[in-house]
Amino acid sequence: MTRPQGSAATVFVVTAVAVAGPEHAQPDGRRYDILVFARAGDEDEACAVALHGLAQLGWTDSVAFRAGEITDPDAIPADLRGAFERALAHGCALLVYDEP
Repeated sequence: MTRPQGSAATVFVVTAVAVAGPEHAQPDGRRYDILVFARAGDEDEACAVALHGLAQLGWTDSVAFRAGEITDPDAIPADLRGAFERALAHGCALLVYDEP
């Protein structure tokens, strides 16, 4: 979904994979599945925000697969609400899945 130019940013969920690279806090070189909550104006911007956020945290070989806008924040499960709120406040938040 693309928002009209000048619309307020919202939060998107971006599915991604990335490698914990040498600059990562735990540089094990493994590839992880990641959900990135990204504040953006549209899906393309959300993917760019996600990839930038991953790179800043030491993730390498990052790929963003798809993005979806969160249209009803009240429907977010409690265990994901913190990531949503961090994305609203800081632009980006990650949920890293340790097991495939």
